[in-house]
Amino acid sequence: MENKIIFILNPISGFRKFRRSRIRSEILKEIRCGNINGEIRYSNYAGHTSEIAKEAVEEGCKYVVVAGGDGSINEVARALTNTDVALGIIPAGSGNGLAHHIKMPFNIKKCLKIIKKRNLKQADIIEVNGKYAASIAGIGFDAIVAERYSKEKNRGFISYVQAAVLEYFNYKPEPVKIVTDELKISESIFFMVLANSNQFGYNFRIAPRADLFDGYMDVVIVKNVPLIAAPLSSIQVFTGHANKSLYISSFKTKKIKITRENSGIINIDGDPHNTGETIEATVLEKALWIITP
Repeated sequence: MENKIIFILNPISGFRKFRRSRIRSEILKEIRCGNINGEIRYSNYAGHTSEIAKEAVEEGCKYVVVAGGDGSINEVARALTNTDVALGIIPAGSGNGLAHHIKMPFNIKKCLKIIKKRNLKQADIIEVNGKYAASIAGIGFDAIVAERYSKEKNRGFISYVQAAVLEYFNYKPEPVKIVTDELKISESIFFMVLANSNQFGYNFRIAPRADLFDGYMDVVIVKNVPLIAAPLSSIQVFTGHANKSLYISSFKTKKIKITRENSGIINIDGDPHNTGETIEATVLEKALWIITP
């Protein structure tokens, strides 16, 4: 079992049916030709991906590869955190933030070639109120958009933008208190991101200096952006220059406590979760083995 790779396919991930079919076909071809000692397992409901990954750990498998989006990757990552089992990623979701960050190719043949090499690195994970964020946790407007987007039948960039536009005009910035080992501040935020990787997905690089392997989270604070300035700020984020925006600031830390006036939603790797007034996050250094290019 040590050399065996368990492939988990999410049949309802964001990419279209032909993309999922192509991934399955290429994996099966590699297995049948003897190029990969592997097995495909399918997730059938929310949380099932995590259960499959846990079973793989219990069976003594050392590699679990998920073909899906950031939500599916999160389910596998939380099952593999603090184990010696490595996570592999085949981009097959909508935003594919973590895949973009580690530069996994979207060409399935190239992706499988990397997976076969099994180049491993130990990545950090952010623990947020007892949950794990492999890529990003968001508070404020970001989380509200994530909740609306999670209810969309059609996933993709256009649907995400539509969700953001629909929420923009009704959303009001919220005051928060932020405490780390380095600082204490009170701020009115439009939204706030705890970043392990550099982006939300779709190459929107909200935290250009974030690094999965540096032992820190990047805390990004976005103040209320006037409508007239929104296009420029969006371009700066998309091109990896969010740090140059007048409305965006960031710093690195290992742990943080955020207090807001009311309970609300937090976005963890694209999925919305209800949480209380207090949010505490800590970096778990080198907690997850990951297959990288």
